[in-house]
Amino acid sequence: MSWIRPARRAAAGLATASVVALALAGCGGSSTDASTTAASAAASSSAPTTSAPAEPEQPSMGELYTKVRTASLAAKSGHLDGKVTQGGETVALEIQGQADGSNQKTTIGIGKGTAEILTVKKKYYMSADKAFWTEQTGDASAAKLLVGKYVAISGSDAKQFGDLTLGALLDQMFEESELSTLEKLTSEVETRTEDGKEVWVASDGSGSEIWVDPKTERLVKIVVGGKDAGELTFDSWDDVDTFSAPPASKVVTP
Repeated sequence: MSWIRPARRAAAGLATASVVALALAGCGGSSTDASTTAASAAASSSAPTTSAPAEPEQPSMGELYTKVRTASLAAKSGHLDGKVTQGGETVALEIQGQADGSNQKTTIGIGKGTAEILTVKKKYYMSADKAFWTEQTGDASAAKLLVGKYVAISGSDAKQFGDLTLGALLDQMFEESELSTLEKLTSEVETRTEDGKEVWVASDGSGSEIWVDPKTERLVKIVVGGKDAGELTFDSWDDVDTFSAPPASKVVTP
C-alpha cells in the first residue's frame, strides 16, 4: 500500500529533528494529553402512525464504490485507525481531526514504540514513548528526557509528514489499484453486520474490501489483502473536536 509510506518517512525524519532539539534545549519530564470530549443526544419517537422509513436501495459494487468515494472525500473531519503492512513492516496508524490536516492528532506505531504528532494552527508538536525514542536515537538517556515532552517541529521538517492527513490518505486510497478495481464491478454488494449494525461490503475476490454505512454512504472499514495486507476503520465523520496546543512548559523548541 503505497499510501502508507509517508508514515514511515515521518517517523524517521522527526526522530532526527528531535535529537537536534534535545541537544539545544534542556528537558525535564512530565506528560500531557491533548484530548477533547464530544456529546450526543437521542431523539424520542411519536406513536407509529406512519410507515417506517424505506431502507436504502442496495447498489452494485461499482455504484457503492462511487458513492462512498464521493461521500468520504466530501467529509470535513473524521477518525481513522488501524494497522497496515509495508515492505514486511507493520505500521499502526491513527489520525483524527480535520481532513485537510489543519488541526489533527496523528499516532504512529513502528517497531516497539509509538509517536504522536499534534498539528495546531500551522504548528507541529511531536511526543513519543521511551521505546520509540530509544529505538530511533539509540540513546536511552536522551529518550528518558524526552518522554512527556512535545518537540516543536519547523515548517520544513513538517513537510516530511505533510501528506499524513485524512484527506490526503483517502485520496490515495481510492486511487490504489486494489480498491479502484471495485468501481468496474456490477455484481451486488454483500450485507453484513458490524457492531450490531448492517453494513454494505464490496469485495473483488482478492481480499480487498470496502465496508460502508448504508445510511450515510460513508466508509466504515477498508481491508486490503496480499503481502501488504492491512485494515483501517473509520468513524466520527464530521464529528471530531478541536485539539489545543500543549502547554508551553512541555514544549521543547530547537
